[in-house]
Amino acid sequence: MDQAKEKEYPFPSTSMDKKSTPTGSSGSVDSIGTRNVVVTVISHSGTKVQLMLKAFGLKKKKGMLNSIVTHFKKPGSPSKLLLNGQFTNFDLTSSSLRFTLNVQTDKKKKKGNANRVDTFNIDIKQFPSSVNAESAEFEVLEPASGECFILLTLKVDNINCNWKEFMAEHGTIDASTL
Repeated sequence: MDQAKEKEYPFPSTSMDKKSTPTGSSGSVDSIGTRNVVVTVISHSGTKVQLMLKAFGLKKKKGMLNSIVTHFKKPGSPSKLLLNGQFTNFDLTSSSLRFTLNVQTDKKKKKGNANRVDTFNIDIKQFPSSVNAESAEFEVLEPASGECFILLTLKVDNINCNWKEFMAEHGTIDASTL
């Protein structure tokens, strides 16, 4: 995969930038702040676009029953596919995508180490072309490297706009930033 096409999405800065002080009064859960989801356009085949959404530390829910169910029916929400991820908000419309994802990262059980919750955001205000949000399909893939990612497949309405070329040219798929 070409790393030049892999871009981090701009997200309006909030009170929690990339590094903030740990939160949690009990000391059992730490947070390193809010980070952006990395978005890459994997393919654009005329009527469908596949986006790879990366958030560090994701783990795929495993199990025979889960594999069988997701093979025959793709879930409408990626939360059902994640072992350690929880979407606190998720909004996919025909023109935009916005979500917040909390990822629970377990550290090794050593004295002084605690679990950590990483928060990832994405805010795409305007897709290059409109999509059919009801037909969105989610899949969590785990390559040999062990770094899981969410594969989002969208049906696009305008086949004249190639999202892969749009991202290569502009460095983003958010048309509102142009």
